[in-house]
Amino acid sequence: MFSRTAVVCQLLHQFHQPSRSFSMKNLKTSFNSETVTNIFKNNWRSLASITQPVKRKFLARWRRRFRNALIVTFVVGGSVYGYKLYRSRQWYNEMRDSELTIGQKPRVVVLGTGWGAVPLLKHIDTSKYEVVCVSPRNYFLMTPLLPSVSVGTVETRTVIEPIRTLVGPRIKYIETECINVNPKEKIITCSADGTKEITVAASDRDKLPLEQNIEDNKEGGSSSRKIRDSARTRPKFDMKYDYLVVAIGSENNTFGIPGVEKHAHFLKEVLDARRIRSAISDAFESAMVPSQTDEEKKRLLHFVVVGGGPTGVEFAAELADYVREDLKRYFPRLVENDVKITLIEALDHVLSMMDKKISDYTEKHFHRENIEVLINTFVKGIKQREVIVQEKGSTELKSIPCAVVVWATGIKARPLTNKLRETIGTDKQNNRMGLLTDKYLRVKGVDDGTIYALGDCATIEQQKLLDRIQLLFEESDIHKRGALTLDEFRSLIENKINEYPQLEIFQKGIEKSFYEADKTKSGQITLEALRSVLEKADKKLRSLPATAQVATQEGRYVADLLNYMAHPTTTTTSERFKPFNYTHLGSLAYVGGDAAVIDFSGSKPLLDIFSLKPLSGRGSYYLWKSFYFTEQFTTRTKVLLAFDWLRSNIFGRDLSRY
Repeated sequence: MFSRTAVVCQLLHQFHQPSRSFSMKNLKTSFNSETVTNIFKNNWRSLASITQPVKRKFLARWRRRFRNALIVTFVVGGSVYGYKLYRSRQWYNEMRDSELTIGQKPRVVVLGTGWGAVPLLKHIDTSKYEVVCVSPRNYFLMTPLLPSVSVGTVETRTVIEPIRTLVGPRIKYIETECINVNPKEKIITCSADGTKEITVAASDRDKLPLEQNIEDNKEGGSSSRKIRDSARTRPKFDMKYDYLVVAIGSENNTFGIPGVEKHAHFLKEVLDARRIRSAISDAFESAMVPSQTDEEKKRLLHFVVVGGGPTGVEFAAELADYVREDLKRYFPRLVENDVKITLIEALDHVLSMMDKKISDYTEKHFHRENIEVLINTFVKGIKQREVIVQEKGSTELKSIPCAVVVWATGIKARPLTNKLRETIGTDKQNNRMGLLTDKYLRVKGVDDGTIYALGDCATIEQQKLLDRIQLLFEESDIHKRGALTLDEFRSLIENKINEYPQLEIFQKGIEKSFYEADKTKSGQITLEALRSVLEKADKKLRSLPATAQVATQEGRYVADLLNYMAHPTTTTTSERFKPFNYTHLGSLAYVGGDAAVIDFSGSKPLLDIFSLKPLSGRGSYYLWKSFYFTEQFTTRTKVLLAFDWLRSNIFGRDLSRY
């Protein structure tokens, strides 16, 4: 028997015989099929010894891989199944425990399921409180993504998350509307039957008589048959509370302009976005009817956005992307000749809350995106087929023919907020924009401090330094000289900065501010000199913006405050618990064409560490996307958002109306 190389050696031996000279003819003669066949016949066992180990190794390797894959599958599947069983068991146990402890702990009633309420509900200690959430909307809404929903970039289910999923079984949720609050008796009254205060309930608005009449009387459009069944019944009831948190947000402010309520689309709820999406589809389908005149086509395809804030800018940008990337493929002639987008702003620039460089960039970018921006222009009326505007400094009224108007400017207090202000007393609640609170977010005028307000429905009372300048001067003038030294001025700034946040402007330049006020170079500043210094600080006072960022921080703060107060040794708010201090992390907005703007003005930690400046362009667009992706509350909505973005990029947006 030959070794494993016997076959190769025999072939070489036949080829290299010394008696034969090398030539192609000799090669063909020596290396013929008969010779090879004889060698293979004589050495078949050697061939088997070569191939069999290879086959055995190949099969063994694949058996090992299959076995490992099977083990991993069983382990992962079993772990997931076991975790689901554990979570299900834990869920029912927590629900049972919460039901058994009803009435045994202080009750915290939270009104709302928005940006302020959800962080509070997620962080409040349910082992110390019985928590009840009351709201007519049984889901949390990712409002910054509504402009994307209105054009089909993101689907509706991506921007909502059921409130029961978010807060868990330890918090009881009741879908109803709070219509009255009695601070003295600590009772709220709830009902959703036959009231005009129902402001949300996206999928249920069509069942209301007011909405029914508007929809039935509108001209044009398309809708399915509406019915009134008996599924939605909310009997009136009262509920006692120990602590009440009002986080009901705000509603759109029409400023008394005629026609806004009847003819303009708002962009505050899911239903608003769906109606806008349907109206855009209606406009293009109507323009495709052969009998339409050229003038009527231009009117149908003129879209007007009122408001140059982040919501109005982002909607105009999303609409421009929708037209350029998707509608142009199916309506090329209409897009090329008739489509027009107009943004109307009453101020002298858009995005006025951001840096002026960002405003200038946005306006130039909109010009490249074929979005017309009308600044210093006031809307005087909205009709079914036109918008009446007036330019600043002019008395002439102009008409803008259009089919779709989106109203994205201004907010006002909800009816419940105004009713609570009247109940407490307008002498103490003299801010018409919302409930006035102290630095701990407790509603002013409620003596026992059991009502908190946060988000768009609340305004923190800004204490001015000049109102207490005499007392501050006397407290700081330790030696009673009638003037403050540098050390005394520094002590005033450092000791009162928590109570008066506006003093932060002096924190890094105390000496400079002192010597600027010391006109006589005496090393001391008098009361009048101190007044001029503190007046600069009071001018920096600004109400917090009505943004999700503010509401989220306020909700988390109130949760921490209530958890702190639940400690056995704490009965009232301790001075050791710091007042609410808003930390601005920057503002951002999408401006279309895969570009966004980011403004870090006011975000002191970031500015001090990285010296960040306003950003714009494609890089900012990816930051904008990553921010909203991380802001999604659950893994489910994050996955849906990622797939929506991928779907719209690969397959385009859905043009159907539903």
